[in-house]
Amino acid sequence: MSVLRELVRGIHRRLTSYRFNPDHRADLRIIERTYAAYRARIESHERTRYLWRSVCQYRCQYYARSRAATLLANAAALLGVPLLLLLVRPCVNAPKERCEYLKINFHPAYVIPEAIKQRTLERRGARRYLRLGDLAAALQLFVAQGAFYPELLFKFVLWIASVRPHLDRVDARGLVQYCEYSAHSSLRKLFLNSHGVRLVNVTHGEEFISCRSAFSSFDEYHAWELTPRSVHDSMHIECGERFAFNPCAGLAPAPVLRGTPVLGFLWPAIPGDDLDALLHDLNALAASYKVVVRAHPNPKYANHFARYRDRLAGQCSDACTESVHAFIDRCNLIAGYLSAVLLQAVYRGRSVVYLADPTLASLRAYHEYYRSVRMVEVRGLAVNLAPLLEQTRCP
Repeated sequence: MSVLRELVRGIHRRLTSYRFNPDHRADLRIIERTYAAYRARIESHERTRYLWRSVCQYRCQYYARSRAATLLANAAALLGVPLLLLLVRPCVNAPKERCEYLKINFHPAYVIPEAIKQRTLERRGARRYLRLGDLAAALQLFVAQGAFYPELLFKFVLWIASVRPHLDRVDARGLVQYCEYSAHSSLRKLFLNSHGVRLVNVTHGEEFISCRSAFSSFDEYHAWELTPRSVHDSMHIECGERFAFNPCAGLAPAPVLRGTPVLGFLWPAIPGDDLDALLHDLNALAASYKVVVRAHPNPKYANHFARYRDRLAGQCSDACTESVHAFIDRCNLIAGYLSAVLLQAVYRGRSVVYLADPTLASLRAYHEYYRSVRMVEVRGLAVNLAPLLEQTRCP
C-alpha cells in the first residue's frame, strides 16, 4: 500500500510540477506573444473575455512544465469531468450572514491586510458541492467558445464547488482569495461577479515578472507595498482597484537578541544545490553559532529535507507548528533564497542575506528592492555567513 501511495504521489508531483524561467526576459517574450495572439478576445467588452484571459494565463504556464505532463493532466481532467456530477447537490435555502469581505483560505502565509481586517469574516472550509446550474454554465461557456482546455475547466469547477457552500450561506460584497498564480483566476472573477460578489486578491509574498501570474484578473488587488506597479502592467494583470500594504503592519519590531548570534536558514525549496555540501557548511557554522533550519511547510517544496534533518547539528523550525514571526524573533540573521519570510524579516527589522541565484540576478535588473539586498554565494556558505553573523552580535 505504501509503495502504491508513493507511486501516486510521484505521478501527482510530475503532473503539477512547474519550473519557471529565472530570466524575466524569456517570460516577457512568451507573455507578449500570447497577448498579440489573443488581444482582440481579451480586450473585448464581452463577458467571455475572462475565459480567454484564463486561457492566456494557462497557455503562458504551458512553458513551465513538460508537454507530456500537460497532455496527461488534460487527459485525466477530461476523464474526470463527468465525475463532477457527483458533487451536484440541491439548492440550499438558508438565512444568509452578511459581511463586507469573506475569507475562506487558511494558511499561515495568507495575511489579511490591516485596512480590511476588521471588515473581514473568516469561515472555515465546508464540504464541497455544486449546483447543477454551476456545472452547466461552465460547460456551456467552454463549449460555446470552442475552448478545449479540460484541465482548466476541471480546476475551475472544483473551485466553484469549494465556494458554493459559502455563497449559499453568506452575503458578502467581496471574496478574499490568494490566486494570482491560478490560471482560472479570471474565471473566478467571472463567476463571482455573476453572483454580485467581487474577487479580492491578496498576494502572499513578493511578485516577479513571470508567466505564472500573467493575464490574471481581479476587482481588488492587494499587493505587498514593495512591488512596483510596472511588474503588474508588464504581465497584463487586470484589476479594478490596486492597494499596497505592509504584511507586518501592527507587529512589533523583532526583539534584540544577546549572546551567541543565531542564524535562521531557509532550506532550499527548489532542487539544484549540492545538499550534502550545504549540510556540511551549516554544521560548520553550528560549531560557533546557533543555527535554526526551516523547510517549506508544503511537502512539495521540502526538497528532501527529511533525509538531512537528523544529520543537522543545529535546530529545526517546523513551519507547520512554529509561526513565521516566532522563527524571525529567535534569529539574528536570516539567510535563504527568494522567500516571503526574508521580506517579513526585513519589515520587522531583522538582518537578512539572500543566496545568489539566476532569478535574483534577473530581479536586480528591474526591481529596486532587490538591487540593494545583501547577497552571498552558496558555495563557501560558512565562510560567507560567519562575518555577517558577527555583525549582529550584541554584548
